[in-house]
Amino acid sequence: MLIAFFSQNKYIIPIARWQAFINKTEISIPYRIDRNPDTTDVERVFINPEAGTNCELLVHSIVSARGFELPRLRSSDLYEDTNYTSLVEDISQAQTGDIIGLSPINKNGFRGIHVAMIWIDDSKKIHIVHNARHTGGVRLQTLEDAMQHPEHARIAWIKRPIRENPTLLQSEKLRELDFGYLARDL
Repeated sequence: MLIAFFSQNKYIIPIARWQAFINKTEISIPYRIDRNPDTTDVERVFINPEAGTNCELLVHSIVSARGFELPRLRSSDLYEDTNYTSLVEDISQAQTGDIIGLSPINKNGFRGIHVAMIWIDDSKKIHIVHNARHTGGVRLQTLEDAMQHPEHARIAWIKRPIRENPTLLQSEKLRELDFGYLARDL
């Protein structure tokens, strides 16, 4: 069964296998462990999405395009950060654009936590946009569905970007890649 939703623009995006459509040309954003914030500038994701990302690079790229600064922090450092993000105490306080860390139930510490972006739809259902090794590419899933995977079974933390930088804002790029529902206009 194929489940789809409408983004803020005119495209239909299949949730079962997320893919962006630009000028009716299918563009996948594959999972690539070697393309992370340590090795790839966030701007490169929008220039060449077919080159892929890991979960951290995808999140950093979206945060930047939403007009927020986020240094090249790995998921283990993101939890500790207080200069660029603030802790969201509970999932009930989450907002579109927050960063969520997911982990296995029995994981200790924050190294290697899977990170994703939160999107809350009009019916207040929480979704995540993420790029996980087991999916092979970027996906949009309900949080509930994503947490069915053993590697994402527990919410480790939720962080909200707080350091705005309007010069980074690239809402048009988010819309081009059908992340329009995450776009933010100042």
